Amino acid sequence: MLLEWLEANAGPVIRYRVQKELMDTSDAGSSHKIMQELLKLPQSQKRLDLLKNLDINRVHGSNNTYLENVLPMLSDFGINYESDVFRNIIKDKQITFDTVNINSDYFSTLYNKVIAYPFLLRSKFPVKDLFIFAVERIETIYDFTKHQIYDIYDKPENHKSVPKPFRDRPIIKPEIAYGDMCRLPMIYDIVTMAEVYYQVSQNVQTKIDGIINYVLSPDYNVVIPGYGILATPKRSYYSMGWDCKKPFNDKQDYSYRNLHRLLLYSSFPTAVKSSWFQNAINFIVQFKTSNKTYIFPKEYLPETDSNWILGTRMSLAENRRKKNWIEIESTFYMQKLLCLLTD
Repeated sequence: MLLEWLEANAGPVIRYRVQKELMDTSDAGSSHKIMQELLKLPQSQKRLDLLKNLDINRVHGSNNTYLENVLPMLSDFGINYESDVFRNIIKDKQITFDTVNINSDYFSTLYNKVIAYPFLLRSKFPVKDLFIFAVERIETIYDFTKHQIYDIYDKPENHKSVPKPFRDRPIIKPEIAYGDMCRLPMIYDIVTMAEVYYQVSQNVQTKIDGIINYVLSPDYNVVIPGYGILATPKRSYYSMGWDCKKPFNDKQDYSYRNLHRLLLYSSFPTAVKSSWFQNAINFIVQFKTSNKTYIFPKEYLPETDSNWILGTRMSLAENRRKKNWIEIESTFYMQKLLCLLTD
């Protein structure tokens, strides 16, 4: 009944995604018609313009021009490499990350790949070695997380020249997060694993399940938000960011990213079956209306210029001047979550 309600009340982005993601059968002709309507939206045109101006070397940043925001903002609208309009725009751009931002410090290349690859996967790019890199990352992270080690911070006395802005944050042990591989799972890795989960072997799926259990464990709460500071052998320091903390956590309530992360973790059967996920669903069920639709708090559905990965770009192109936009978007997102519990 709620899917019919969404089809009757929602704009083309949600109607397109309802057909593609929530219905047992999808009418190709109807989906194509909705997509044409979707592409005419000012919001879609604005995002396609960002793709036209995308500098493939600009991977990580908080504004609209960076790859980590442009690609998922489009895929949230159902626009990806499988779309003619997307391919026509991107065809002249060279999509390879073997030579992006290479300098004397391998840190730049590795982390740019970790950040870029999940969104290339999510956007259905046929980029060489995407899948291979994803599996390699899973193997690297699993080899660390399988030991259930949560003591990830170095002794302060090992670092004598930390810049003043970083002195109040712990420094991650260099052997864990620096060098030719980062062993800690990052939120970008969670996106990658969500994209490949049903394409990898059962053995790799089991390793993904192990990684998810690691970050969902109460022991993971010792990790500070953002992980901490990276220290290089040359005594340079970087703020790492990108922890994988679960939403609706007892003591870490990141309200503005709660829904985004819950949707992300819903990609994994081991997370969906967990008591934490069930408790989170039970919590947001309180926002059900008398009509059995949902109206979440506004802070669950932000649309601001910041990193997509932080859950700041939740709009699905509903007219936010309309009284019922929150109800429409909330109900769609809730249907995405509830369908997993009935599979």
